[in-house]
Amino acid sequence: MKTSTVLGIVVVILIVLGGWYWWAHMPASPTTPEQGTTVNTNPNGSDYQPGNLLLGTDATTSLGTYLIASNGMTLYSFTKDGNASSTCYGQCAVTWPPYTVGDASYLSNIQAGVEGDVGSIVRADGSTQVTYNGHPLYFYAQDEASGDTKGQNVNSAWFVVKP
Repeated sequence: MKTSTVLGIVVVILIVLGGWYWWAHMPASPTTPEQGTTVNTNPNGSDYQPGNLLLGTDATTSLGTYLIASNGMTLYSFTKDGNASSTCYGQCAVTWPPYTVGDASYLSNIQAGVEGDVGSIVRADGSTQVTYNGHPLYFYAQDEASGDTKGQNVNSAWFVVKP
């Protein structure tokens, strides 16, 4: 092979690898919904950053106003949870990921109109789960975009959380 051909192949490989590296290390998009807007992100709330809106609201004509997390996704409560305790672990927590934050100091920056008691519990794995009026908050894994409420009334035990 000619030296120029080998050099050309090496350059192409470096460009492809460089593009892959850039794509793999791009920063995530911001997850701070403004009132009246939502953000389509992964339902896992554990990436909450101080300064983002911890709790906000969205609404539909059929459900009325309900709570959303910092990533714009709908929040649910589980009727089988006790007050200030979670019973959703294992496969349940895969289907219904808990809304977690780094620690209880993040429990601020609440949208106007969300007037319930915002708190937290420590889960069995040591993570800090956000609560509203004493009820642990969860996402639904089948909700794909902000505004989705596919978890409403699942098994007559999961419901959107009203502010």
